[in-house]
Amino acid sequence: MAGVLTREALVGRSGIMAAVTDCLLDRNGPGVLVLGDAGLGKTAVINAVIQELGNRVRSFRVFAGATLAGVPFAALAPLMTSLSPGQINEPLAVLKALSAALNPGNEPSSVPAVLVVEDAQHLDDGSTAVLAQLTASDVAKVVFICRPHPAPSGEILSMWSEGLLDRFDLQPLNGHDVAELCAQVMGAPVVPSAAAVLRKASGGNPMFLLELIEHARNAGQLINRNGAWMLASELRGNSLRLLDLVRNQIIHLDRAQREALDTVALAEPVPLDVLRQAGDHYAVDELQEMRLISIDSDAAQHVRIAQPLVGEVLRQIVPAARSLKIRQCVLQLMDTRPETMDGLLRYVSWGLEAGAKVPDQDILEAAQLANRLFIPSYVERVAGAIKDPALKLAAQVEVARARWYRGDVRGTAWQLGGIIERTNDPATLRQVSMLAAQLARRQGVGANAVKQAAYEWEAALARLAESKSGISEADLSIGRNGCRLLILEGMQAEGRHVETERELRQIWQQTGDPETRLLAGTLLGEAMAVTGRPLSALQLLGSVQDILDAAGHWGLQYSGFFKRRYLLALTHAGEFRVLEEYLRSHVSQAPNSLIYDGGMLHFHGGLADLLRGDVGSALPRLRQAVSMLRVSDMQSDLPEASAAAAYAASLLKFRDVAVTYSAEYDALVREGMEPSLSAQAHAAMATMEHVGLRQTLTRLTHLADAAAANGAVGPEINILLLVLRLGDLSVTRRLISLTETCEGRTAEFALKYSQALNAKDAAGLVALSGDAAEEGLELAAADYASHALRILESRGDKARQLEAQRLVKRRTAALGRAVPPSHKDLPDLSKLTRREQEIVALVQTGSSNRDIALSLGLSLRTVEGHLYRMFAKLGIGHRDKLIRPPRSFEEPV
Repeated sequence: MAGVLTREALVGRSGIMAAVTDCLLDRNGPGVLVLGDAGLGKTAVINAVIQELGNRVRSFRVFAGATLAGVPFAALAPLMTSLSPGQINEPLAVLKALSAALNPGNEPSSVPAVLVVEDAQHLDDGSTAVLAQLTASDVAKVVFICRPHPAPSGEILSMWSEGLLDRFDLQPLNGHDVAELCAQVMGAPVVPSAAAVLRKASGGNPMFLLELIEHARNAGQLINRNGAWMLASELRGNSLRLLDLVRNQIIHLDRAQREALDTVALAEPVPLDVLRQAGDHYAVDELQEMRLISIDSDAAQHVRIAQPLVGEVLRQIVPAARSLKIRQCVLQLMDTRPETMDGLLRYVSWGLEAGAKVPDQDILEAAQLANRLFIPSYVERVAGAIKDPALKLAAQVEVARARWYRGDVRGTAWQLGGIIERTNDPATLRQVSMLAAQLARRQGVGANAVKQAAYEWEAALARLAESKSGISEADLSIGRNGCRLLILEGMQAEGRHVETERELRQIWQQTGDPETRLLAGTLLGEAMAVTGRPLSALQLLGSVQDILDAAGHWGLQYSGFFKRRYLLALTHAGEFRVLEEYLRSHVSQAPNSLIYDGGMLHFHGGLADLLRGDVGSALPRLRQAVSMLRVSDMQSDLPEASAAAAYAASLLKFRDVAVTYSAEYDALVREGMEPSLSAQAHAAMATMEHVGLRQTLTRLTHLADAAAANGAVGPEINILLLVLRLGDLSVTRRLISLTETCEGRTAEFALKYSQALNAKDAAGLVALSGDAAEEGLELAAADYASHALRILESRGDKARQLEAQRLVKRRTAALGRAVPPSHKDLPDLSKLTRREQEIVALVQTGSSNRDIALSLGLSLRTVEGHLYRMFAKLGIGHRDKLIRPPRSFEEPV
């Protein structure tokens, strides 16, 4: 084990290391029992402790093992070289020999002896009894390193219960620790969604995680973009090293246990009663006790491999003939095909791999399910096995969707070609039309192309209605509603939310089809959020969520469609804490969808940071979002994310970064993609330094007018707040009128803010600044305080002016972002590399060198080296020169 885990694998073990160190240094204290599954780092922890203690202890080491378990005192033999063959089996002689070996001359030493026993669960009873006496006599501190299964002997556990040993149970790494370990190993941060997927795949086991990272990097599944690692595809395949690690973990299993474990791996999830009938039920109980399998709490008590990676490896190493034999046995014992989603996927893929005959309908359902679970590699692997011409077109749609997930726009378009004219299946017609609409938006051919997909769908429905095969009235009605919804979605893409609401509400209230209601309700929620009723939208979307929860696997394909509108409503409502908690909860579950829609989630998280004013956090998240959306952009969010990243970079005066993202945004617009009004406003703010304040204000005013013309109250409010931020107070009355009837915290603060500005109410602005700070709106809190100070300065109120100046300093210091520097305050940061600019951003937030190292996944020495080179480039002598004084009123944010 010591050769498997590196020093980095000790992430998350500092508390245990400190406690073990205390035990070993306390001469009158207990010994140590370290318990943990293979790969959790038991040996690495003890090695690190011994190394840290250095010459303060004298360490000795013996190794137990399954092959030595039946030989008395065999594990202790290296310390008993002084014994004659006749004494080797005498416990008293063994104890004396051990004592002499650990303390030569039998004289007390000022440096205590520490005896480390590896794999102590395999110790024979005699050795355990001798070591117990050794521990009780204080001759040496004994450290037992054990796996929990097979369990350590009763004697070792008794030593723990009697206080002779302190017990430490190593647990899998948590999400934070996995992210830190990934960053250390790869030399750069890992985007949170990728870290969550890696943790789920590895089970938080450091040994598996390190191997998984290495394999994923070599296979191109993990890629570095903009200084952060992200997943470009789902994790597939296993390295030879990982195969060996799993083999070593299960080598101690007997034949019955191995047969049961292979059955679970191949058939999981398999009902418990089927598994017990297929093999030795005692072996099943033993595997559960060893925590190699887990049993669900559902009615059928489905059994799964406890560690997903172990299951993947086992399926790879079980011979084909044995796999087919197990399959035949399991199928004979099961009444029907598997009921669970992953059970169906395993049933189909296992059958195809074993050469069994699998019905085409089952293969199609598995392919559809795999896409809904975001496993495109599965779809591409099984869809070609479908032979029935009536199902081939439906399978072709699923292959197109798999390519869509991967960001293969051309491949998707090629696969979809001709399907809508040839299919006679209403369900296939629905799927191909909706995917064609998504493709049209991503190809940049505009909202009209989305509506064109609806018109083609409608024409195909008319063709089916007139054909000999016909179409049921119910399917025809559902199809027509789908066409209308697609047209309404296209209208919303054009910003025409007011026009869509009435018809969407009618469909929502009148249709009985759950899928239609889900789509109508989600689009209606978007319309309400954009037109100034985000709280009402959230209430409605709660009802839509209920439909999703009850939908089963068919609703999974709409999860991203729904999440995007839900996050939009939270953003317009100003419910940023709820938004962050929603994202955190979703990411922690690590669904496969994170690989493909994680960019959308990171974008909304970064946008929330930007709107709050936490620009130092916003920019890295937005940059990660842009990188991920370049790979997979299912909701056409790339223009929005590029504009927001450009704006955030411009606030931090990262000119090269701002120019890069502005150029990308412009290119996407030229390609025909249609950004929202908010994205256009962010893009305008990002280029203000180049085009000037007046032109930027003119552009923002035009955008606000366009929002007003379309009834887009939410975007209009946000744009007018940007106008205020640039110092144009002429819009305060307009903002008052707009926000008086609008819902949400954003509108509430905007109303009070504009009213106080209009009334020149300095006291009101100071109070509002406090309220905003409590809500986490640090930038707004600083803005309110600054405006209060400006009003007091104009009045010449010296006493209150001094108090307001202190408030401005406090608010500015509290900003969780780098304060935008001005030319006169900071050197030209455009000379710096991207990594150096990231370090500057963290310096400006008040982070220490150690904090920066932890944040960016670098060593402290590397950060110090970067700073030294930066000082030379910029002609400065200290990091304080990178921090400017608090912003004055006149400086736009």
